[in-house]
Amino acid sequence: MTVNRRTFLKRSAVATTGAAALVGSSGSAAAYDVPLVSTRDHYSGTSLVSGETQYSYDTNGLVPGVDTGCVGDLTVFIHGWDKKSSESDAEQAARDKIQLARDELTAAGYGGQVVGYTWDNDVGGGVDFGWGEAQTVAQKNGVKLAQFLVDYKYQCPNSTVRLVSHSLGAQVLLSSLRSLNGSWFTDNGYEVYSTHLLGAAQDNEAPTQESIDTYNAIRDVVTGAFNYHSHEDDVLQWVYNTIEFDQALGETGYEEGNTPAPNYTEFDGTSQVGDDHSGYLTNLSDEVVYHMENVSSYV
Repeated sequence: MTVNRRTFLKRSAVATTGAAALVGSSGSAAAYDVPLVSTRDHYSGTSLVSGETQYSYDTNGLVPGVDTGCVGDLTVFIHGWDKKSSESDAEQAARDKIQLARDELTAAGYGGQVVGYTWDNDVGGGVDFGWGEAQTVAQKNGVKLAQFLVDYKYQCPNSTVRLVSHSLGAQVLLSSLRSLNGSWFTDNGYEVYSTHLLGAAQDNEAPTQESIDTYNAIRDVVTGAFNYHSHEDDVLQWVYNTIEFDQALGETGYEEGNTPAPNYTEFDGTSQVGDDHSGYLTNLSDEVVYHMENVSSYV
């Protein structure tokens, strides 16, 4: 059964309303075995559709703390942009990416539960292929992801929570940290134990004092934050050099000369990833899991 959460970030209670089941492309929730938090089809363009709020989300009936019992360690994986697929293909591609994240992190030794976060990553069009609209929807999804984390920690206060993102998923992740900062989550002493940005399609000033709200959120919400970049990532070079007239965090690391948050660590994955923007999970999951297991050594 799908659950829509309609609580506010500063509330300490979880309110639940029923909704139709969230099914996979095959027509069955049971056919897809990765727990999913979903906001797909919540937006038409950059506007919420009728019946959804800035806080609402759905699940596929498998999500710990919402649909099932608590787990000791939970990692939410957030996929990136899809500028090529049809609407139905974009959803399936997102599910495939989430499944790959679960499989690669597990194979690298992660023993916790991976939950996918899937969102409207295929909105818009035009000369920028919908990039501007996709960024807007990604940032708006930060509040929805933050609400899930509030709900989860309310139910499972002793569970460790982590966030991993690929590409434009970084903007969802960082927006969620900004939403959590100063909310019920931090007011009650909760933290995101580690965050891991893979090929982040995000301005390279984001984790520094040049972007003070994000800097503060990383510093105050997260125990250890990790960024994995490749100087040869040609997708990020295209998006940021051609469309943004800037440089991406996932290509260059944080902007030279700026001061990053004190709990922020970078890993140069150029030798493993090269120009393959889709290859971060396949090539760097060992490093991600190592950082997960050794957060205290970096802060």
